[in-house]
This record gives sequence, structure tokens and C-alpha cells, in this order.
Amino acid sequence: MRRTVAATVAIAVVAACGPPLQPSPSEPVIWRRDTLVLPADTAELTDSVWRIPAPVDSMPIASGRLVRVALSSGVEAVRVGGTGGWRLIEEQTGGSLLHATSGDAWTIEARGSHMHASREALATAQSGGPLVARPDRASGFVTLNGKRYRGEIVLTAGPDGLLVVNRLHMEDYLRGVVPLEIGRRAPGEEAAVAAQAVAARSYASVRVRSAQARGYDVVATVQDQVYGGADAETPMANAAVWATRGLVLTYDGRLVNAPYHSTCGGSTAAVSEVWYRSRDEPYLRRVSDRIEGTDRFYCDPSPRFRWSTTLTRNRLATVLARYLSEYVNVPGGRVGSPRSLDVDSKTPSGRVAVLAVRTDAGRFLLRGNDVRFVMRAPNGEILNSTYFSVRTERDRSGRLESATFDGGGYGHGIGMCQWGAIGRARAGHDFRGILSTYYPGTELATAD
Repeated sequence: MRRTVAATVAIAVVAACGPPLQPSPSEPVIWRRDTLVLPADTAELTDSVWRIPAPVDSMPIASGRLVRVALSSGVEAVRVGGTGGWRLIEEQTGGSLLHATSGDAWTIEARGSHMHASREALATAQSGGPLVARPDRASGFVTLNGKRYRGEIVLTAGPDGLLVVNRLHMEDYLRGVVPLEIGRRAPGEEAAVAAQAVAARSYASVRVRSAQARGYDVVATVQDQVYGGADAETPMANAAVWATRGLVLTYDGRLVNAPYHSTCGGSTAAVSEVWYRSRDEPYLRRVSDRIEGTDRFYCDPSPRFRWSTTLTRNRLATVLARYLSEYVNVPGGRVGSPRSLDVDSKTPSGRVAVLAVRTDAGRFLLRGNDVRFVMRAPNGEILNSTYFSVRTERDRSGRLESATFDGGGYGHGIGMCQWGAIGRARAGHDFRGILSTYYPGTELATAD
């Protein structure tokens, strides 16, 4: 949470003209009739398909819920503009401090607990803020460092720089999340995109309710959900958000968190199998991804359905020295040289419950998802999943030479398997069936 000092100031207003950025051209998106039920006044039934115009710039809002998305924190300065007319407003007083036109971008920088706005050779007074950059028209966009965002941008000064937050309606937020989380999908995979929209809405809705006063609800990275603003939107994702607008997952009448991941590798996991410090939830149980009556799996088209990663002795020594003490107690801080790696135990879904790491300084036990954050690749990427076995090689003197992780899946493995959802959509499953499979016992409800 950041503390700010309010101040009322006069900021010089200078207008400039420039060509606005244009939204991507719209294209029709085709949905199977049995996949989504759409309002009759916005869809036309033709040959058993629903044709939905997308993107929908006048998307109706299912509720007035707003989401505060932290785009960056601790930055010295940002460049703010708009695709049309926009204003810089002091939030606490409501006063319009700056009125600019398309192409008129201003640099906002933090100076201690205050902010300073400037454009080219023009300087302004300072404000304690928070400051809000808001488009004049609902159809307009605010730009931040050249990227378009719906809603408004809130800037707050703090001891370590600017906190930059995009405040917008939930449905507009999801338009910038869904295509980045599920990827650009092909015709026939629409049900997976719709399932992703509901899962992402549920996830965000839980955090909106619990964020309290920290200044934002979610961050725009994998820490929560990847969000790219209006520039990330696609026609298919926009249509999925629109068609499922307001729908969230509930269990026994309460809104539930809906985690998801890229690839389960054959079976999803219960919460305690991976996040061992967390309690299990009845709607986050192990689910097989096997295609009925075959030896194949719905998620096997994933490029990381099966994988292999080798860490050399030097690499193991480096990652253990750097990361091990963050997850286990290392007496005296000395990790030592690696001697062996062994899977000590596995979970019911076949994931590693405990990895035993032996060095010349002792034996250390890594549990659950912690394993992934220690056994990193040379580029710093964490291990694909905890669904693996370990093979070790030794040199002639018996020293550990390397460790090879032969595994499956990508991500924590809890909740919806995204590649599994894509496979199920290709097989004709609708989005409701996909959600009820990966979140057993849940029901769809409209968010308040």
C-alpha cells in the first residue's frame, strides 16, 4: 500500500493534434448453437450457428464492478496520452487539471511524494495526487507508454516511484486477459475460450473482494493473470467475454477461486499436492485428462505435454546456492556441493511431493511447488511442473555429473488444464461441460 499527499495545483493546458490509434477491424465470430446461449436481440440464428459481431466496443456491462490492475510499480516516469480527447484529473478534488487531445502525450514523473507533468519544453506544477487520466468519450482509450487501455489510468506517487493502475470494468479487463492466457485459438476451439473467460472472471472477482486498501486488486503479470490492455484483444476472446458476461463459478452458493494452468500432463492435482501449505477445496480435486477408451489425453497436443530438462553439476550448485535457502532452512547459510537428488515421495496424481537434495553440507527436503522455483534452467525459468522423475549421471570418481528431469505438463496442475480444455472443445464439449469437469461440483451464477 502506498501513502500519498493530496495537493491542488494548476497545470498548464496545451492542445496538440495527432492521428488517433484505431481499434482492430471487427470480424464475425461463429459459435456452435449448443455451446453458448446468447440473447436473442444480439445474435442471429443461421444454419445452427450464432454469429456474433466482435469486437464489441459497446459491450454491455453485466454489473458495475470495477477492477484495479497494477500495470507497474516503483517506476520513475510514464508517458500518458489518448486516442482522442482526455483529461488529467485530481482524484480527491475532482478537478480537471489538464485537457489534452489525441496525440498530446504527457510525461508524468515521481518526485518524492508528488508527481510532475511535462510535455516537450512545457513544465507544470506538482501534485500529490492520485491523478487520473480519463478519456473524454467511453469509446476512447488512454495510452500508457504507447499502449491502449480501456477505462482510466490512476497514478499514485510513493517513496519508490509511481504506482500505475488501470481501473476499468470487469468485462473490459477480461478482454485484455483471455487472449493472453488461452492464446489465439482457431475455429472449433471457442468453447475453451469461453471457459477461460469464466475462470478468469471468477479468479478476478475473488481478488476484487479481498484486495482491501492496497491500491489495486490484481497485477498484470503471471502473479495473477497476464493482462495486455486493449492492444491484446482478439475478436474470438471479445465474443467469449461478451457471451459469458457476468458468469462466475460458485460452490455451495459462494464465489470460488478458479486457478488454471497450461498443461496437466495427464491428470490435474488437488491443492495440497502442489501448494502443500494450503487446504484442499472440494471443487479442486484430481481430474483425469485421459480421452475415454483410449491411451491418449485431451492435453497431449500441448508442446509441453512431455519434456526433459538436464541440469549439470555446476548449474545445480548455482541454483542451490541461490534459491535453496528461500524454501528450506539452511543452517549457517552453507548449502555445499550437490551429491544426489532423489524423489522421496509422490502425490496421488503422480507429482513429486518431496524432493530430497543431498549436498556435502547435509540433506534438504523440498516440497511441492517449491521444487520448481529452485531447480531453474540457466535462463532463470522455473521447472515446468512437479510431474517428473529424476535420472542422475556420475563421473568416474562417483561425483554427481548431472540430473535429468523427465516430466509432463506445464504449470501447477490445479484447476482447469487449458490445453485439456482446448482438446475437449475440439472434441465437441461445450464450455459448461469443460468447467464442470475441471471444477467438479461448481455451478454457474451471475456475479453481483
